[in-house]
Formats: sequence, C-alpha cells, structure tokens
Amino acid sequence: MARIRTIAEACNMIKQEDNGTSLSEFLIRKLALQKKIRSIKTGTKLLVDYDSLMAYLSSKKYELPNEQLVID
Repeated sequence: MARIRTIAEACNMIKQEDNGTSLSEFLIRKLALQKKIRSIKTGTKLLVDYDSLMAYLSSKKYELPNEQLVID
C-alpha cells in the first residue's frame, strides 16, 4: 500500500531520518508538479506518494503512471 502524505508530512518524515537535510517543502511540491514523483491533487491540496519521493531521491528506477490523478 502506498504511503500517501501531505507535502509537510513528507518533509517532516525526511527530517526525522536526516536532521541536517536541505530538502524543502517547495522542492517536494515542485517535483510533484513536474510529475517526477507520484502525486494526487485533491482540490487545492497536493498529496505525494512518499515511496515515490524516496525512490526519486535515492535515484532508484520506478514507473510513473502516464497521467497524474486529479480529484476535483
């Protein structure tokens, strides 16, 4: 099961693992909007797949869906 998190929650999870990280909420949002990581847009809220984010940051290969899921 995918670990879907808000951008703030994903950033906090990474900071718990690495206190000195320079990763920001802005960068996570940018990666999601550029479709480099899996995300779900629900109204104005953007949720990210934490495992997709970690795979991207670890340079692991993963498959992105052809289109992002948008929920209005």
